Amino acid sequence: MKSQLLIIIQVLSFNLITAQELRVPPDLKKFVEQSFQEYPKVSEMNDLVNLSEVKVELGKAGYLPTAIGDLSYRRQYPTPFIPFSTGEGQTNNVNIQPANNYNASVSLAQPIIDLRVNPQINKAKSDLDISKDNLESFKSTLAYRVAQIYYSIIFLNKSLYVQQEQINLLQSTLKQINVKVKNGDALSYDLVSTEVKLTNAGNFYTELKAQRDKQYNILGMLTGISGKDYLNDTRFNSSAFNLVTDSVSERAYQNNPDIRIAGDKIKSAGWDIVSAERSRLPVLNFQAGLGYKNGYMPGIDELNFNYFAGLGVTIPILPSSRPGYQRKMAVINHHASQLALETQKTTLNKDLLNALDDIHKNQKKLASADTLIMQAQLAQKLADERYKFGVITNLELLTAVSNFKDAQLSQLQFEYNLLLSRMDLCRLAGIRWW
Repeated sequence: MKSQLLIIIQVLSFNLITAQELRVPPDLKKFVEQSFQEYPKVSEMNDLVNLSEVKVELGKAGYLPTAIGDLSYRRQYPTPFIPFSTGEGQTNNVNIQPANNYNASVSLAQPIIDLRVNPQINKAKSDLDISKDNLESFKSTLAYRVAQIYYSIIFLNKSLYVQQEQINLLQSTLKQINVKVKNGDALSYDLVSTEVKLTNAGNFYTELKAQRDKQYNILGMLTGISGKDYLNDTRFNSSAFNLVTDSVSERAYQNNPDIRIAGDKIKSAGWDIVSAERSRLPVLNFQAGLGYKNGYMPGIDELNFNYFAGLGVTIPILPSSRPGYQRKMAVINHHASQLALETQKTTLNKDLLNALDDIHKNQKKLASADTLIMQAQLAQKLADERYKFGVITNLELLTAVSNFKDAQLSQLQFEYNLLLSRMDLCRLAGIRWW
């Protein structure tokens, strides 16, 4: 419990710096920009943002007028008529509607008062924010993925360099043992055991190189860059991505992509509730139309120009959308979105504490690594001198050589782990460094 409180205090006691002070290499930024251009998933999510923008414009179209053209013909039977007597018991029928009905018209409806449109527009805007934050979230994930691969290649390059030094030491030791065997000062067993050690070191070197090639393959997939030799840098700066802020939690609540998306979903669900409530409201429209049709007295078969203009009110009495059920669904979805946000915050707090714990753990390990290397290097030199004079055995010499290089590899591993922990903290805080 005390350790968790200490970590929380340390979270809140950092001094504010900007993302530009994370000392990110220019080459890494270049690779990230290339991944944004080359990786097809980014283009796919850009299209989803464009789709959401079109939906916003479509929502705004609810304020615009609608026009309908109508061109129709209808044959009617029987046709209504009025009989008139002409005398001498005869009648003459006068049609009041034509048998052949023609109509060509254009009608216009312009919403004057429609309170349902604004919530729909705001709902579309909230969905647009979700699409944009989804894009930024994926870009963030992709950027940190590229950074992880970038530093893993550098880590493996340096590991290969250290392992090659160990191979060189073993080869030098093997020559020394060869001389001793020829002079009768060492056994063939010493020679064989050293050769086995050298073979194992060579196999480990091959394994490291294969791992590096796999990382190049992944980086090539993300950035479109071909080849496996364009990152020869063995410099490793574990202080990169060293984020220091007043409050990591507060910064993460504002910038973490998952938190932002969860907040956007709450806003979107809120507008669903408003839309369901306003679907019961009436709509006032201006209506107008003009065209040509027959059926007007006295020449009912003649086509006549006609027009109309007026106001119309649409009142939903028992709509098929069932607004009551729609509102219940929207309220449940809104509440679920709020709980999802709380879940994200809880998970984020746990991840922040774990990242800080990893940073402190690797810092302590790294602090003791320098002393361990100095001791192992001194022990290796002493063992080499003593073996020349036959004071120690071949096994003790090989152990000293291995301990020295293992200490170097351990230090490199601690540096790499510290960098990954700091990078993870920046990712959780939503730092955008590219």
